[in-house]
Amino acid sequence: MVLTLASLMLAVAMPRFAALLPGAELKSYSRQTAGLLRLARSQAIATGDEVRVDLDPAARHSRMTGRQKVSLWPERITVSFNGLADNNDIGPVFYPDGSASGGTLHIASNGRHYRITVNWLTGRISLHD
Repeated sequence: MVLTLASLMLAVAMPRFAALLPGAELKSYSRQTAGLLRLARSQAIATGDEVRVDLDPAARHSRMTGRQKVSLWPERITVSFNGLADNNDIGPVFYPDGSASGGTLHIASNGRHYRITVNWLTGRISLHD
């Protein structure tokens, strides 16, 4: 009797739990991307060189200047970037003084989205839902 009741409860709860996973994946990836941007800013300050984070929609990955490792985008997630500079539509650039080219990344999936802003003056990275 107890096993039957537990099985029934599990059968009802599983679809609802699975519906939460896409939101969790989106939130996790948004935080990971914000972390990559913070790392790029820190590296620009530490090395004294400009560091760019390139976003490649065709290959569905992000890559920081000087690194071979890419950050793959999950299948159901779309990423777009609106830069402040006229020719800066592939990703933000961080400068040795801590400032940045500025702009906004939009990360979306299944009608939900997160916005990551890069302040041009301070280089500060902010994650918004």
